Amino acid sequence: MSTTPTPGRPCWIELGSPDPEAAAAFYGALFGWEFARDTPHVGHRTALLHGRPVAGLRPVGEPARPGWTMFVAVPDAARTAAAVAAAGGSVLPSPGGDDVHVADPAGARFALRASGARQTVTPAHDPGTFAWSELITDDADASAAFYGSLFAWEAGPAEAPLGRRAWHLADTQVALLLPRPPAMPAEIPPYWDAYITVADVAESAARASDAGGTVLMGPTDTGAGGIAVLLDPQGAVFTVVAHRS
Repeated sequence: MSTTPTPGRPCWIELGSPDPEAAAAFYGALFGWEFARDTPHVGHRTALLHGRPVAGLRPVGEPARPGWTMFVAVPDAARTAAAVAAAGGSVLPSPGGDDVHVADPAGARFALRASGARQTVTPAHDPGTFAWSELITDDADASAAFYGSLFAWEAGPAEAPLGRRAWHLADTQVALLLPRPPAMPAEIPPYWDAYITVADVAESAARASDAGGTVLMGPTDTGAGGIAVLLDPQGAVFTVVAHRS
């Protein structure tokens, strides 16, 4: 955990859901999260694991889509948002507070959070915590250039079988970059996927299904560990990962 994350590193994830009550019940059953209401922001809740903040939850309405948002720590959110716009991205309406929501040139949404913000996390391998984010995109080279110019991320070589690339900042892996997989429907736009650590991928996939979720991709070995792609009952996609020891 950290309250002073390194600028340029993903530092928080937040779920936008049309039914926060149902979402809290689902993720509580899946990860053991408890939810505390965040009084400065109407309707916002903080997911807690053993009393520590691990993620956010906020209500969304039409036309917003349910989904997870990755936050990147930056020294100045407004200045970085201006750089996003100058590089061909867009600045989006934000739900309140000092965070700024933006989208890259392909429309993938993410958010900017000041490095000294009170709610931040350091991605970890503890079950129930944010592990990393992965961008699924139609143009990996253009995405690598955009985020490289914005955050100084360096994209590594494509790895078989799907062409996945690792993004590094100062020799530390900070995110993943994945060209659209053949099985992903064309109508799904590019997006940032949130990976959450679990102890057992198969058990977590079964638990998600029992709680009303959908298994989009069953337990799969990636070489670095097992993953499963899940859909919560309100329509938000996320991935669980069990790290190889």
